[in-house]
Amino acid sequence: MNRKVLLDMDPGFDDALALALALAAPEVDVVAVTATGGNISPQQASRNVQALVEFLDPPLRPRMGRASDEQILRSDARHLHGPDGLSGANFDVAELVNQHTSLKVLSEEIRRAPHEVTILATGPLTNIANLIRSDPDIATLIGHLIIA
Repeated sequence: MNRKVLLDMDPGFDDALALALALAAPEVDVVAVTATGGNISPQQASRNVQALVEFLDPPLRPRMGRASDEQILRSDARHLHGPDGLSGANFDVAELVNQHTSLKVLSEEIRRAPHEVTILATGPLTNIANLIRSDPDIATLIGHLIIA
């Protein structure tokens, strides 16, 4: 059985590589990719998650969660990752009309497969903290939490 993985990321080019590797790994089932601000703004992180998933075009598309517009950006790594976080790749992306928040996607995927979902958090832990703050019992349902 494949490991169910949910990636929570602030997709600069480092996270783009992690996403590409996870989507290509036959032993991994990427159930969702959620965005959080960190290397770049929350809005740009959401756009990058969608652009990367569309560009990589995996056979099974994971759910996507958008970062909260209210998230406070505590760092700015555009000097390392470029203005768009992806070194100026400027991927075309269609604007999605109905985007679910990262918190909603995290909660639903964990509850859909209790004790089975591994969360790989490669960005700030804002989404994870807000999830546990809003629903403390969900922490007991997370299979594994890997912070990279």
